[in-house]
Amino acid sequence: MNKLFQNPVQILIYFVLITGAVFLGYLTYANLDKGFIFNDEAYYLSYYKNKGESLSFDRTNFFRIFRFLYTPNIYHFRIISITALVLSNFLFCFSVFKYFNLKNNIFILSLLGILIGFESWAINNLIIHQYIGNTILINTGVSLILISLITKKQIIQTLAGFVLSFVLFNGNSHSIIIAPIFAFIILCDLKRWRTNITWFLTGFILGIVIYFTFLDTLDNFIYQFKFLKDYLGFHKKQHSKTFMVLWCVYLFVNAVLPSAIAFFLLWRAKFSESSVTTLDKILAVTGAVTLGLLIFSHSYFIFSFILFTHLLAVRFWTSKTESRENKYLIILILIIPYCLAFGSQTWFHLRLPAYKYYYFLLIFICLIRLYKNVMWMSGYLAALSLMIFAFPDTLHTKGWKDFIFTEQTEKVKVNGYDLYLDKQRKKDIEDLRPYLQNQPNVIYSSNHLIGYLYILDANPPIYYYFPLKDYMYYIIKKAGKTPDDYIYIESNDYPFSPKEFVPLKFVNHPEQYKVVKAGRFTLYLPSQFQKK
Repeated sequence: MNKLFQNPVQILIYFVLITGAVFLGYLTYANLDKGFIFNDEAYYLSYYKNKGESLSFDRTNFFRIFRFLYTPNIYHFRIISITALVLSNFLFCFSVFKYFNLKNNIFILSLLGILIGFESWAINNLIIHQYIGNTILINTGVSLILISLITKKQIIQTLAGFVLSFVLFNGNSHSIIIAPIFAFIILCDLKRWRTNITWFLTGFILGIVIYFTFLDTLDNFIYQFKFLKDYLGFHKKQHSKTFMVLWCVYLFVNAVLPSAIAFFLLWRAKFSESSVTTLDKILAVTGAVTLGLLIFSHSYFIFSFILFTHLLAVRFWTSKTESRENKYLIILILIIPYCLAFGSQTWFHLRLPAYKYYYFLLIFICLIRLYKNVMWMSGYLAALSLMIFAFPDTLHTKGWKDFIFTEQTEKVKVNGYDLYLDKQRKKDIEDLRPYLQNQPNVIYSSNHLIGYLYILDANPPIYYYFPLKDYMYYIIKKAGKTPDDYIYIESNDYPFSPKEFVPLKFVNHPEQYKVVKAGRFTLYLPSQFQKK
């Protein structure tokens, strides 16, 4: 015990990680039965509920891969999902620390993964979807690779390949992560790379065979891509053709270019001690600015955070005491968020908060390996402490969730299980129940309404669609229906766009439709409509 108290910084690290993980875990689990995200969460749950039998344009089959964890009890499913996520974070931390052969108590240090896991998702959209799913798969797969390299037991590479094979199906655009992982396996053990790759590919191929044998069919998988090809024509009307180009440009300017310039200047200076010292000073200033922005301007913090992390990775590569294998792992950790955020139709700096765990892990490793300065670690712990103290604000702010946790006090049955919603949404459900309960053909004005359909067991022709007239014609025809077979619902908050979609102009026989007001909603009911 006396030995511990000889290092107060170490004690402080342990204290922050333990209390932070426990505190954030408590707040998360205590509120998982409250609220419901009526667009994204309902969208993801609909696939589990309907076993993927509805039309889909998405490039993911998360609901097939993780169906063994699914339960219609949303509260329990959220518990399962966030627990699987933070435990995979813990496993990744533990294997990375073991790979770096840290002398500290790596079990306690690995609580960093649990702490950041809870903080990153902030009790928000926690049922397993492609983003959480891929994080679990990548964490588990890379951890197995590291364990194989540590123990020299190459057969573990087979299990790693098996796990990572499902990334191909869980989020197709994210599957580019396989390339840097493949490169890492080769570079980190050049003497045995052929054997390692052989074992890895054996598991990878086995996973693909298992997927198409038990979870999906090859015909359906190919059909998804044919459907996607048609869908992209409509998709371009909603998103710029140049989005991914700009996505890469912004990331290049904010992260890659400054890192390349720093590395080039160090190389020109032959990695002299003075040039490295200059980089240390720049890092100290950048770190201080990043911490200040975290306190005073969170919207700009993420840009400074990205820059700081990348420059720190460059600094790690200048170290003469670190092996090339360690440096390769730092680069892999650095680029994992690139791949997991790729193709998500969201800017990298907006998607990164879901994956900032990797950067916090990278920073922690660099600080304890490169610097023995109390100020560096104090700044890191200050950032963690600020995040911990701010976490309870999640319960009092609406954010993009569109609800406040403290207002979720009304018990509602969803799939036969209790879930707590606010009074307005409970009233909405009862207003809509006579018209939407168990209805098979419903078109809604905004994705914000899909939650009502999910709760009332109503079904649209396709989940998460764009309110474009020609697109809806395309989907309805593909479903073998006509516009007059559908109920149309719009809300006061999210109505149809009058320039694009007017229900009574969209249907063939508007005179056969009845317009009904139900609370905050307007429903257009066809003549064959019958209350369920």
